Amino acid sequence: MASSTLLRATAVTSAALVALGGSVSPARAALPALTCAATVPFTLLNFNDFHGRLNSGTLTPTPPVTATFVGTIEEQRAAAGEANTLLLSAGDSVGASLFTSFSQNDEPTIDLLNAMDVEASAVGNHEFDQGWPDLRDRIAPGVEFPYLGANVYLAGTSTPAMPAYTVVQKSGLRVGIVGAVTGELPSLVSPAGLVELTIGDPVAAVNTTIAVLKDGDEGNGEADVIIAAYHEGAGTGSATSTLAQEVAASEMFSSIVNVTDPRAQIIVNAHTHQLYAWDGPLPGGGTRPIIQAASYASNVGRVQLALDATTGATCSSASTVLGMTSTPVDTLVAQFPRVAQASQIVAEATAQAEIVGRRVIGTATAPVTRALNPPDASGRISDDRARESSLGNLVAEMFATQLGAGDPTFIGMQNPGGTRDDLNLGEINYAEAANALPFANTLMTAELTGAQVKTVLEQQWQVTALGAPLPTGRKYLQLGLSPNVSYTYDESLPWGSRITSLLIAGQPIDPAATYTVGSGSFLIAGGDNFHEFKNGANKRDTGRADLEAWVEFIEDRGTITPSYAMRGVSVHETPSDLRISKTYSFSVGVPQGLLAPDTLDLKTNGVLNTSLAVSLRAKQKKSGKWLTFNLGTFPVVAGSASPVSFTVPASVRTGSARLILKAAPSDTTVTIPVTISAK
Repeated sequence: MASSTLLRATAVTSAALVALGGSVSPARAALPALTCAATVPFTLLNFNDFHGRLNSGTLTPTPPVTATFVGTIEEQRAAAGEANTLLLSAGDSVGASLFTSFSQNDEPTIDLLNAMDVEASAVGNHEFDQGWPDLRDRIAPGVEFPYLGANVYLAGTSTPAMPAYTVVQKSGLRVGIVGAVTGELPSLVSPAGLVELTIGDPVAAVNTTIAVLKDGDEGNGEADVIIAAYHEGAGTGSATSTLAQEVAASEMFSSIVNVTDPRAQIIVNAHTHQLYAWDGPLPGGGTRPIIQAASYASNVGRVQLALDATTGATCSSASTVLGMTSTPVDTLVAQFPRVAQASQIVAEATAQAEIVGRRVIGTATAPVTRALNPPDASGRISDDRARESSLGNLVAEMFATQLGAGDPTFIGMQNPGGTRDDLNLGEINYAEAANALPFANTLMTAELTGAQVKTVLEQQWQVTALGAPLPTGRKYLQLGLSPNVSYTYDESLPWGSRITSLLIAGQPIDPAATYTVGSGSFLIAGGDNFHEFKNGANKRDTGRADLEAWVEFIEDRGTITPSYAMRGVSVHETPSDLRISKTYSFSVGVPQGLLAPDTLDLKTNGVLNTSLAVSLRAKQKKSGKWLTFNLGTFPVVAGSASPVSFTVPASVRTGSARLILKAAPSDTTVTIPVTISAK
């Protein structure tokens, strides 16, 4: 196991950095003398966001995914030489795992990482899924390498809670690996699991640590070669974007590229599941590799350096992200002991998971899915968390059914990142259900006023705890909602006023009334920047696992038929005050901005709407009876209806009324409260 040293002081301040021998400006950091009279080869192999992908997600006795993944690494190790090669993870090896690993608390994945001889890992946000005590007391002691978190401190202090770096001998040189987790960690895991910690700026923490490794004091750890491993990265998701475009798009990624101490010779990224190998600029000239190897055991990053044999300075570099080897699995198993051991670990884990996972718990009449993007160049399908989905709404309905005790105003909610796999057509087994909800949240409730519920929906447009637009990461997240919720929104309006109508159980929400909301512990604790939940009253943790409730919900239903009715609809400009005999025009599902989905159609595995019926529920002037007045049916093309135009009937009474929009064939229906006045 590689040795590691825990920093005694890592305060993220300019004064601390200077005191530790570093410099506030990377441009003033001294680079090693570059002679290159004699060089030695060094190879870094890296992966990230493995997420317990022990197999393809199906329960089969053969684990080709793992064997091919580990085999790719072993072939590269053999080619470069063990003494010259370092294997690094950039975090999220566990958590959000598929059923084989998840059902055994990720212990098989921990065994696999050890069998692969991983030498260090930056800590990822998903290592904190079950809270800091679980990482500290179970996960970290279980692996045979250090988890590095330079920006993870004991609460309210600059005292490090985790090792900031480790130093290993490779190519006859001391190689220092510095690790840090995304600064967004508090919004990505349950805040209740981080009460003992403070999370600092990752770049500042990495720079402070590099200063220590380069201060000439052998007593606190020195390194000839520096690798900075961030569980953070470029995030636009575009396969064609350039380094410059990604830097311009993200303040955090810009800081990683431009502010990380230039003495870091390689920057390894993770978290955003992207694939890139760029040469990042260094102050004063030159470049350094910046690399991320996608996710889910689909790729391996490789950086090859020629190092000055005396100083460890980079003389030349080449980086790439490798696909999987084409060598047959049987050959890999026979040739490489680590592949054979990894295959055995996965085979045993799969056999154990099969006992539970094969049990059929229900049937789906059609696929029930997340919002899915088209396959990328490698065939990988990712989810779009800015879009409403039939699966997200079904999970929210489960929360309402399991927790609501028949209360028609009880609101179920689901954050989109909480659903990680889909339910396929046909039989639903336990493993499939578990893959959809892999985080082991407990079911919780909280009481919110109607005004607070509206604020939660406004926070789908992500903001910081202080209300500023989120500077990095996903800037819009679409909540799944139980079927008793419907709302309209207009993204062209300022934040805080974008939810233009909101009904619960068919009635306009009362801003002063109290509503109970149920979800997983992650969301109720304010995760994913839904900060308003932190202000909720009478929070109650049932202690019941979401998977247990989810399985029971599916078993009780027996047959699951997906609903393609959306809860939220974009309406611009939303009618509110109507005058008798006056004509009004607006649009439905027409994009108004860059973040919200703005469509009447689910993105995938749904139905394409063809028409939008508009009606008015109002009192008839003559009889005083409530009647429904049909105002017209309008075509829907590519999820949009525009213009939608109607004239308020002369036969209606003044007063409160409801404008009803119903799309076909999805049955998406929203009701907009309006007030009718005289001409």
